[in-house]
Amino acid sequence: MPRHDPSEKTKSEILQTAARLFQEKGWANVNIEDVVKEVGVTRGAFYHYFKSREDLIMAVVDKMFVDDNPFVVVSKKTELNALEKLRLMIQLNLNNNLSNVEMAKEVWKALDNPVIFKSEFFSQINTVAPFIEKLLIEGNEDGSMSVQYPKQAAQMLALLPSLWISPSIFQVSYEEFVEKVSFFKHLMASIGVPAVDDEIMEQAFLKYGEMLL
Repeated sequence: MPRHDPSEKTKSEILQTAARLFQEKGWANVNIEDVVKEVGVTRGAFYHYFKSREDLIMAVVDKMFVDDNPFVVVSKKTELNALEKLRLMIQLNLNNNLSNVEMAKEVWKALDNPVIFKSEFFSQINTVAPFIEKLLIEGNEDGSMSVQYPKQAAQMLALLPSLWISPSIFQVSYEEFVEKVSFFKHLMASIGVPAVDDEIMEQAFLKYGEMLL
């Protein structure tokens, strides 16, 4: 029989189970009942940790980022300068999204919730931006970049792709998406961060094209 005391099953256990089920069954094919049944807790216990299925999805996405943090990966590439590390980080993130198109579509739906959108906004500012800032400062030091305001630039570079460019928020035509990415490339170069090259742009266009299918 499912246990009613939420303290008997941790948030981590629910997250791990949900992540596995999403991978096995597909993101669109897993609901709250599937997760609580697999873990062995009641829906009430689930709601002790998560407000909704959308909240769970975003938590699993955050867990995936922490488990396979691209910034940690590139930090170990000591043979690369900071600009090359930032470019590699962008490529790794794009590759991950390209291999998880179904996940990205579920994130689209989740971000319709204003509470989850707010959480994602602050996650970019408080979690992602500091990683970018560190690379920008490193770039100023090794000469591969020249950024006058690293902290503010990092926040902008975290927010624009995840919120303004991201189809999770603005589902625009393919042509307008191309223009947005092109503008972002120009903007980054203008503040001393020429990290977006033709290969990255092609990857971004491919990702959006697949999401529109």
